[in-house]
Amino acid sequence: MKQTQHFAGNVFQRGRGILRALFACAAVFSLLAGSVNPGSAEGDPRVLHEQVTVQSSHWQLLRWNDGSVVCNIYVDHASQPSIDDVNFSCGSKVSQTWLSTPACSPAQYGASSSNCTGLMLRYLGGQTRTETKVVELPEITMRLYLTDCLPGQWCENRPGLRLIAEEPVDGHQITNIYVRVVDNEKAFNGPVSELKLPPTGEKGEWLEYWAESDFGDRSQRFQVKYRSYSGVQDGRQVYRFDLLTEEWASSLPGGALLWQMFPPADGSLPKLFEQPLAPGYLATTNRYALLAGNLIRNGLVDDAASCSDRGVLQNGAASVCGERAAAEAVLTWQNKYDAQIYAAGLRYNVPARIIKGVIAQESQFWPESSDPYERGLGYITEKGVSMLLLWNLDYYAEACLPIYGRAGCAAGYTSMREDRQITLRRAVFDRIGSESEIDLIAAMLYASAAQTQQMVKNVTRAEPAEASTYEDMWMMTIANYYAGSGCLGNALNASLNETYPLKWQTLAGYLEETCAIADAYVDRVINYSD
Repeated sequence: MKQTQHFAGNVFQRGRGILRALFACAAVFSLLAGSVNPGSAEGDPRVLHEQVTVQSSHWQLLRWNDGSVVCNIYVDHASQPSIDDVNFSCGSKVSQTWLSTPACSPAQYGASSSNCTGLMLRYLGGQTRTETKVVELPEITMRLYLTDCLPGQWCENRPGLRLIAEEPVDGHQITNIYVRVVDNEKAFNGPVSELKLPPTGEKGEWLEYWAESDFGDRSQRFQVKYRSYSGVQDGRQVYRFDLLTEEWASSLPGGALLWQMFPPADGSLPKLFEQPLAPGYLATTNRYALLAGNLIRNGLVDDAASCSDRGVLQNGAASVCGERAAAEAVLTWQNKYDAQIYAAGLRYNVPARIIKGVIAQESQFWPESSDPYERGLGYITEKGVSMLLLWNLDYYAEACLPIYGRAGCAAGYTSMREDRQITLRRAVFDRIGSESEIDLIAAMLYASAAQTQQMVKNVTRAEPAEASTYEDMWMMTIANYYAGSGCLGNALNASLNETYPLKWQTLAGYLEETCAIADAYVDRVINYSD
């Protein structure tokens, strides 16, 4: 992964503090099985005001030898202060001194304690008071279920939805559910609604839904993008339904959920972009001269010794004789990572064949690079890892939290001190050569897809579904992985007068001279299995 240029400034960087929202909202999003873009809850937060009785106590820590006060402790309970209470009021040094204080034997018999060391605890009294406690109540949740037709399949029945709203507050119930498609809005009484979805065009439509409660408020407004169309098969009317949600991500080609865009509805999507049914579908039988040369030089091919040139040319690639001798080993080696590639593709919602194509182009599946700045199967660089940590928030959080904790990671990668960024990048580089290396490459491609999406939106002022096509977004993503955001960003800016949807072949014509090699790179990646 070269990542030779980066777009000037912070134009394409996400705002600081995005991880705060990510961490705070994670629990809420997990409840919303069918939602993609939840909006804001209407009105004030749900709260109850309760009158509660609070018993507070005043304690002190004093020195045994002279009775001087070291610390005052105020607690909202009647029992003796806990170690946490003492830590909070007095600090850890004082609390540890108190814990390690031995019994003062003279004081037990009424004698002077002046010869005793350490601290003693004294109770000074307490009081009872009434306070108003503000209790935040749980929000209305909504679940979306599919009826008559599952996403990604042809069905004989027109697809439908069932929406169920749940009011978690005892004594209250859902009164209405509202559904809006395009400019049509419909209300349903009660907590359950069922509807048949109207047909859409190629790009799909947004479905918006929310619920009302007799508590006096509304839920968030949830949005999900769907596509519904029909056709004729064997003389029968059939229906096809696609849905862009996390729950049905496995039925979608990689990247579709991230970009909120559907692939072609006519079935013309090339095999490269489809998720294979099993790892075996990734198998290739390509010739790889550099891989063959590496296998021979490392003693993994015995038959090459009979070649007059020992099977390897001066440039490190195998000779014709060497390729023949290494053919079986090359076939095995180029498919040895297929199971890991398949799993990583599903995990990161990246087409598995694109992952394999990138590895084939970068390293020909040999895990060691002669360039110290490009490492592993994906020829990963420092700038590439920075892109990963900036644009793949899930991966950033997974890598950062064990090292710096929530407080140290919440502001995001770009807000970290440089020494912490270096440490975090080093932790990512340590995964090269491990079982998680293929995951790392897939996560970087996802990060490139996210960065590409933001560049397209920033330059065109349009969503990817309006500005380009599914296939061309992946070609831009591959180019960005290789050449960096500077190359892709400048080409996008130079192509502003082009009509939409913007094609990669057109965009490649605007690549600057130092970036033009990205065009050939994309071609080799997408054609690696031909």
